[in-house]
Amino acid sequence: MESKGISPFTLDTTLVDKQPKKRACSRATRTSISRKTFDLKEQCEIKDRPYIKDLYYTLCKSKRLVVVVGAGISVQAGIPDFRSSDGVFNTVKRSFNLKGSGQSMFDSSVYRDAGSTSMFHSMVNTLHSISSTSLATKFHHMLSKISTEKRLLRLYTQNVDCLELSLTGLSTAVPLPPKGPWPKTIQLHGGLKTMVCAKCGWMGPFDPSVFEQTGSSECIECRELDDVRAVVGKRKQGIGRLRPRIVLYNEFNPDGEAIGSVTAADLRSRPDALLVVGTSLKVPGVRRIVKEMAEAVHLTGGQVIWMNEEEPPAIKMLENSFDLVLKGDCQNIPDLIAQYQEHLQDEKSRRPKKRPKSEKNADGLQQLQHITTSSAQFAPKIEANNLSNMFKVTKKAASVPQSPAKPMKIGFNDKDDNSDNSDEHKPVNVYLKTEDR
Repeated sequence: MESKGISPFTLDTTLVDKQPKKRACSRATRTSISRKTFDLKEQCEIKDRPYIKDLYYTLCKSKRLVVVVGAGISVQAGIPDFRSSDGVFNTVKRSFNLKGSGQSMFDSSVYRDAGSTSMFHSMVNTLHSISSTSLATKFHHMLSKISTEKRLLRLYTQNVDCLELSLTGLSTAVPLPPKGPWPKTIQLHGGLKTMVCAKCGWMGPFDPSVFEQTGSSECIECRELDDVRAVVGKRKQGIGRLRPRIVLYNEFNPDGEAIGSVTAADLRSRPDALLVVGTSLKVPGVRRIVKEMAEAVHLTGGQVIWMNEEEPPAIKMLENSFDLVLKGDCQNIPDLIAQYQEHLQDEKSRRPKKRPKSEKNADGLQQLQHITTSSAQFAPKIEANNLSNMFKVTKKAASVPQSPAKPMKIGFNDKDDNSDNSDEHKPVNVYLKTEDR
């Protein structure tokens, strides 16, 4: 998966085999999905927005939501994104008078010479200073609320600002454990809260003073180990350099295998909704996560929603992935959801209220008492009428003339060949009364 200009991370190549079986009526079996695109900036009443129902049920009713986010969700907090005109790449290019793209400052080659290393550390200290004083946005708080409601399956973030870690339900683990249980937040590219030794792997909280001067980033653990080895007469192993624990382009991700295990487990969990927010999906590894998660969501009949200022990348890999495309600022989403919830409450309040069961039972008891009282008042009259009718019927029946009794023969046929004249074969006369007919 490694390619020039891209930070790869290892994923499990058997993910497809671990996916649940497809249903015959699932969206994943279709050749194409009709994508609906809407602009969040469009001004209209909340009930008239054609996408609001799908958005509401995805964010408020899903049980196993997966979210993949990029730098776009942190722009309102004052942290610049990377690829826009005012993003980090262009800012770095202007600040350091670079001939090429500012993306070169996030390549692993920055540690090849002291000059580029010094510029990289200066830039990292600036980003750390901005992110450490920034607060989580409304969108971050919405994700935290979904997580506390036990409906967030996983948050995959490409951001290194660590803003989500200050909120409830969005914690992470550094390093990421190779086996579960895993935290809710998976940092795909590391974070600026931790520094690590490139030699011995020691980790500690990020200290900006370590990266202020050239040569000051020596690992204390490596130095102490070399001092101990010198005392006992052993050869020194060298002193490593501290660096921010973020993944640069063209270098191996130390959490790569663990990320592959997490995604495989999430695919088996049958996610019922996917949200891709604030990312251009330039990194192949992230694109693959989105593609496979979208397929798993479509198997359950769920929605895959894209939120960004621009439309999804027009590549064959993702052409059938998204059901709903919302162009605009993701920070408007929490407000839209709140407005729609108020609209639903208003509609509910206008409906006729159902009467409590206690009132219905009381009314039924009163009706029953009324019927009983009415029946008691008319009971003597009804009984007299019944007796009169019975007397008339009896009198009429007595006046009918009685016909004589007619005999009915029951026995063998006299002309039967097997019959004889014995008494046991004589017909029996049975007389039926007129009343018995």
